[in-house]
Amino acid sequence: MNYKELIDKLSDQTGNTKTRTKELLGDTITVLSEQLSRGSGVSIPDLGTFSTKVNEERKVYNPHYDAYIMVPPKRVVEFSPAAGLKEKVKYLEPGDE
Repeated sequence: MNYKELIDKLSDQTGNTKTRTKELLGDTITVLSEQLSRGSGVSIPDLGTFSTKVNEERKVYNPHYDAYIMVPPKRVVEFSPAAGLKEKVKYLEPGDE
């Protein structure tokens, strides 16, 4: 499912216009991004928890230059699915690939 298909489906289920649904989804993504950029987590019931963690500085080997380089620390996003979501996607239905 792509972004347009998601907007269409949400619009059908909520009864909102596609324009309004796109605005709401955009606002939701903006709030989620802002919270994660501050280092705060976001928990959505029945979906899961978005959080951030810091990958420390580390030394890695670059075979192209035959040398070790230092990779700077960075914050990365993690997602931990809710138990209900795990159960829904755990087993394949007939015809699923």
